[in-house]
Amino acid sequence: MRGPHRACSHGATRRPTRTARPTNLASWCGPTDGYGAKGGFITHASWGAHGVAGADGSAHPQRAGKSFVRPAGLAVTDASTLLVYVMDVYDPWSYAYLPSVSAVLSAATSLVDVEVVHDGRYSAQPSSALVASVAEVRRRTDARFGSAFLSALRSDSLDLDPEAAAAGVIALLASGEMPVSTVLGAVQHEFFVNGHPLEAPGVLSRVATRLGLDAPAIEVFATSARARELAVEDFAVARELDFDGGPLLLASRGERLFEFDGLGATGERLVDQFRTVLAKPS
Repeated sequence: MRGPHRACSHGATRRPTRTARPTNLASWCGPTDGYGAKGGFITHASWGAHGVAGADGSAHPQRAGKSFVRPAGLAVTDASTLLVYVMDVYDPWSYAYLPSVSAVLSAATSLVDVEVVHDGRYSAQPSSALVASVAEVRRRTDARFGSAFLSALRSDSLDLDPEAAAAGVIALLASGEMPVSTVLGAVQHEFFVNGHPLEAPGVLSRVATRLGLDAPAIEVFATSARARELAVEDFAVARELDFDGGPLLLASRGERLFEFDGLGATGERLVDQFRTVLAKPS
């Protein structure tokens, strides 16, 4: 998996990348202060300017399709397709959806680019909103929450900063060294099982170390103004794309946008839909 478009090495020079993604701007990386990337990823303005729409001309994405079609000869990155996952690491619905999403992210390895967009769903919301969502997820899904998390939730001791958490995930993914699903899984396990928010002291460093990443460099970038700016821009993109407030998996192919099945869909189902998208004309 080539990972998010924010990933580039420190000191990289400007470079063009794929042009068929949903933006009118060239994607590029340049010198940055610290560890991270600069420019070029999807933004609120660029999605709107591109005019990505469904077959009927609406702003809503097409369904990804029901039939399984395995395209022949796809052994390298398909530059016409972008997989976009809109989510909040503190959203229990995203946590419940991750096992299925991980299957399609794994299937996308070496085939398409992947972008994670953080929606900041729990920004400026009272803790009762998270309590209610967790209760509903436990009632309706098989997601398992750790006793440490549930204890912290009951005691109202979770002090969340979704913007800082998004910046932390952006920093972890910007290394480009780990699969997206592995990073998201590690972050959400730390929170929903161990009860540790990513922005709490020492947590980001611990997660990075366990993933085999450069923890000090990641911490520097995660606390930078640039990482916060990227998180805020993600929230703006999500407001445009996230129609129901929950996790959303999309694929952009050419000038068309496809929406995958949501919560309740199996990993096999999402992989079938992903293959169907790849088989469509670009």
